[in-house]
Amino acid sequence: MNILKISRLLILWACLFVMSCAEDKGNYNYDDKAIIFIENISQMVSVLANAEYIDLKPVVTSSIEGTIDDQNTNFEFCYQRKNSEGKWVEVGDKKDLYMLAALDAGTHSFLFSVTDKRTKVKTLRLFYVNATTVTSDGWMLLCNEGPEERVRLDMLAQISIDRIVPAYDVIQREEGMPEQYHAANIGFYSTNGSVGNRIIAMSEDAAYWLQTASKTGGEFLNLTNASELKASMFLTTPDDHIVNFVTVPSDVPYKANHDAVICVSREGNAYAWNTVLEDTGFEYPINTSHRGGTPEYRVAPYVGTTLKRPLSSKFGIALLFDTDNHRFVYWSGEGGSDDNKQVLHSLEDPENKKFSYQTGNMDLVCMLNTAFSEGTVYCIMKEGNKRHIYEVNLGSEEIRQTACHLDITAEHFAEATCFAASSQYYVIYYAYGNKVYAYNLGNKTCKPVLTLDDEEITCLKFNRYDFPWGVVQLCSKYQELIPIYQERENQLIVGSYKNAATDNNGGMLRFYNINESGMGLTLNPGWEYSGYAKIKDIRYKEAR
Repeated sequence: MNILKISRLLILWACLFVMSCAEDKGNYNYDDKAIIFIENISQMVSVLANAEYIDLKPVVTSSIEGTIDDQNTNFEFCYQRKNSEGKWVEVGDKKDLYMLAALDAGTHSFLFSVTDKRTKVKTLRLFYVNATTVTSDGWMLLCNEGPEERVRLDMLAQISIDRIVPAYDVIQREEGMPEQYHAANIGFYSTNGSVGNRIIAMSEDAAYWLQTASKTGGEFLNLTNASELKASMFLTTPDDHIVNFVTVPSDVPYKANHDAVICVSREGNAYAWNTVLEDTGFEYPINTSHRGGTPEYRVAPYVGTTLKRPLSSKFGIALLFDTDNHRFVYWSGEGGSDDNKQVLHSLEDPENKKFSYQTGNMDLVCMLNTAFSEGTVYCIMKEGNKRHIYEVNLGSEEIRQTACHLDITAEHFAEATCFAASSQYYVIYYAYGNKVYAYNLGNKTCKPVLTLDDEEITCLKFNRYDFPWGVVQLCSKYQELIPIYQERENQLIVGSYKNAATDNNGGMLRFYNINESGMGLTLNPGWEYSGYAKIKDIRYKEAR
């Protein structure tokens, strides 16, 4: 009976509750929770270290109260920075932040918090400050200054994605350090491993390791005696003058993802640094048939290898040219044997050869490395007054002949000294005087694609990033940068010099977009910079 009464009362209560809800006119007072929004703080803030201020004015709003500012005593603000010990340190207690970027070059983690003192609810916004110097990140330009051709390193410094400024003569030398003369090349070895990035500035008389403040690439440090390449990276002390320094990529099980670095001297010797092993360096010349042997011939100052990143091959391959015997030779990392990696090997002609690796009386003009078809190397050959182009592919654990183009009759091709090859199109670019020409290897057509007024073209370059895992991994933290970096890899960079310049600063740098299937150039708007010395080589300095 009691149970029946209780059941009836519960049913009656439920009915009254439903009726009251049906008559609800919206007069109830709900205790809503406020949602705090933080806007107007970029994920990445870029500043010049110790020279500019971090200037932030975030917009803070509440879903209930609207805009929140410093006058609202119900809220407190806090900025924190993670220090070198991994601890968060307070750097500001106002809504806006204005502080000198007294930071080491590199990327620093910051945290902005807004706390509702009534509820103790805290809203956080993580962001990063990229503190740079003019030598932290950007394009390095190895230049010759004046009639004596003093080597000068200029830069196009990238402070942020949309802030790029020229910088001149950026390398400082300790007292007593000699100058360099007659620029040759810039070498770059990129890795996240314990070795760190290596940037090598080479001239006809010396080569220096341009050390940075961090292993992955901070600002440049002053040059010292220890910066000399042979003193810092050679296990021996040869008398040679190193003029080329090229990485050989592979998918080796090692954090560097390079199989070796090969350098070549002006005297015609080649050296290999087996980067797979730790505590190694360049040893004795490898232009020999056995490790440590006396050099048996001289090689041209070029190293052919794939520019494809990342590479699926388990070992690296490089192509060189024996100038004494007019033949191609090769380096291989197959098998991983250190003895094998310290010699060069002869190349045998394939059964269905397109050309002979034994070239008779031909000389090598230059090698052009690309990422085209996994890694095509274009070898421009000279035979008397004729020039030929041999194609060799090095991207799939073997050396394959892909094509042979004999007696190229394109306008001024036989006199050209500056060359570049596209990794997108079957096209080679070359310069003569103030003009750039495009030559299509498929249909044998050629046309001038650029003419500059009163300027001599001194350098043509496609900049491919050396980062072992490719652009996608290079920009893994900031996905929006991937298409920007990929576009830059396929722009033709042109260095030129004004004939009328009288102050040693007539160098010009321009970036061109490729169109018309490789047979057209269009200046990238705004990407034209002046004030450089005479540009010899260009390379991007990756600072991560």
